Amino acid sequence: MNNILLSVDIEDIMALTVKNPNISDIHLSWDESIAYRLNWEIVRQEQAGKLTNENIEIMLRQLFQWNPQRFDKFLADKESDFAYVAKDWTSYRVNAFLKTGRIWLVMRKINSVPRKLEEIMFSNIADNIKKQISTAKNWLFLITWPTWSGKSTSMVAFIEYLNEIRNENIVTIEDPIEFIFEPKKCLISQREIWHDTWSFKNSLRGAMRQDPDIVFVWEIRDSETAESVLNLAETWHLVFSTLHTSSASHTINRFVSFFNSESQDSIRERFADVLLWIQSQVLVKTKDGKNRVALMEVMLNNTAIRNNLRKKDIDQVDNLIETSYNKWMIKLRQYAERLVEKNIISAEDVNWILDQKNNNWV
Repeated sequence: MNNILLSVDIEDIMALTVKNPNISDIHLSWDESIAYRLNWEIVRQEQAGKLTNENIEIMLRQLFQWNPQRFDKFLADKESDFAYVAKDWTSYRVNAFLKTGRIWLVMRKINSVPRKLEEIMFSNIADNIKKQISTAKNWLFLITWPTWSGKSTSMVAFIEYLNEIRNENIVTIEDPIEFIFEPKKCLISQREIWHDTWSFKNSLRGAMRQDPDIVFVWEIRDSETAESVLNLAETWHLVFSTLHTSSASHTINRFVSFFNSESQDSIRERFADVLLWIQSQVLVKTKDGKNRVALMEVMLNNTAIRNNLRKKDIDQVDNLIETSYNKWMIKLRQYAERLVEKNIISAEDVNWILDQKNNNWV
């Protein structure tokens, strides 16, 4: 007979992630052992026994702070995405969902200290980003890739850098809030979807009346959000946001595709005028297997790229990035090659990504 856990406290489970900084995620499911993502691999705590559905329900209610309305809403929606702060002040992003009618919890640990830009990318790229955004009064900056790529870590690093150097007002619109900032030189208003506002659309409309200088929109999901982001960048605001795209050319096409065909030409013109930077990134494990590092593609919108964007010649964007390697731009393959040369990653560990993008060099 399988060993069954009789009781478990979610705080005890989370405490282990603090003791071991290489643990990034917690997986909790019925008839499974407690599992962690440790150095990129899933590790099961089999000696502790298996969880019951009752265990999981109690832990989810605990994460909901014993609020029955929140639990009932989860059952009605069949999923929930929210933030939780443990007793030791470690933050987690929690996704609760149903699998074959049973509750599953996945918890992503959030770093308690913002990382510096030069810690998550090559120093010359970090220096150029700082140069571009330190005094910019408008423009649109996009960070892209599908989920679990470190986009939030980069967004937090940008906010903290601006918080340290500019005497301005930052408004963030997040779903959910993962990291609480301490205002330094900047005023910072962090707004959470469903908790502080009903939608990105409503919050963006309100942001225009909140005297912001810098606006962070955690994700562009639809044409209304894309339109609002454009409006903000066009009215002298520095805007940061994310998209689930994997390259600069894909990002450009995706942004324009939010709109109907009749308006796409005008949207493309507006987008070309306000776009500053596209940073696509994905995490890979380091060669020693103890950490993860970002691979990046970086595009700085210059005259040549702007002209190609307006002419709808998006295929040329990839070529321009590659041939502008020494002008602060870099393709994903070029970035990976530098990390391999520095002995930080192995070529074999990134080939699956480069294969998908037809960039395999091995």
